[in-house]
Amino acid sequence: MKTNHRLRSLCCLMVVTVHCVAGADVVYAVDQTLSGHTGSTTGLDWHPDGKSLACGCFDKTIGIWDVKTGKRQRTLTGHTHYVYCVAWNRDGTKLASASYDRTVRVWDTKTGREIHKFTGHTAPVLGVVWSPDGSKLASGSLDKSVRVWDTANGRNLRVLKGHTHYVISVDWSPDGKRLASGGFDNTVKLWDPSIGKETRTLTGHTGAIEMVSWSRDGTRLASGGRDLTVIVWAMPAGKQLRVLKGHKRRIESVSWRRDGLQLATGSQDGTVKVWDVATAKTLHTLTGHKKPVRGVTWSPDGTFLASGSDDHSIKLWDMSRRDRDQK
Repeated sequence: MKTNHRLRSLCCLMVVTVHCVAGADVVYAVDQTLSGHTGSTTGLDWHPDGKSLACGCFDKTIGIWDVKTGKRQRTLTGHTHYVYCVAWNRDGTKLASASYDRTVRVWDTKTGREIHKFTGHTAPVLGVVWSPDGSKLASGSLDKSVRVWDTANGRNLRVLKGHTHYVISVDWSPDGKRLASGGFDNTVKLWDPSIGKETRTLTGHTGAIEMVSWSRDGTRLASGGRDLTVIVWAMPAGKQLRVLKGHKRRIESVSWRRDGLQLATGSQDGTVKVWDVATAKTLHTLTGHKKPVRGVTWSPDGTFLASGSDDHSIKLWDMSRRDRDQK
């Protein structure tokens, strides 16, 4: 057991050469593995400068990783239960986290100090996101609500109610005018956070929604969940543009590439898939995790993907090399 733990704790780099047919869905191995957490690695978010990665973990900690060296720079402690989601603010000076301990916390990542602890949810908090200007946070909870917080003083500004089941994911539109939330009631809801009103309900999923994510330009919203599909919605009309199918088990995470041309998804089937949004076809299937994939996120420049899993690891994938292989 000690030998296996030692091997898992090493950061290894494996370069894979693959000959592939243009346009084919190709299965690739992992490029780099970051090990050290002792629980499922769920929430992932890249620092805006692309040099480090934050990971929320079921070991109740948040790890800040240097992606070049593969070493953990800092460990943030304070949560008393699973950390499910993490999010950097725009300038990368603060990190927000959501936890099963029913709190949202904000951290100074240079010092590791907890700046705020937001309380008010009456059940575990699974989603958190910053407003584009950094003045607010939104959180989604198993108490069926979305809450909006003032990041300066921790005051609860709004409680958004409308979902009839758990709220798992929230995301703020790039213009800051709309919030999206996904729930176990199989719906995506859109909100005007300035007045606390629901503006639209999107229906089409036949299972619980695990993740919602806006494209960078705000013209599309992606939602993925337990019906094994991702739906891409045209905004603000709320019409279905694409339905992405290919995973064998439920989808846990969805992330847009910066240019909006590709989506990445992580699934309980243990794979990460990269999709061409225009054609709804799978471009890449990334294997290497030994258990379900909980989180996936693109690097700010769109060259790397990071994924987290119930196997306790974080894996990094060089997508620029894979795109070159397919040309």
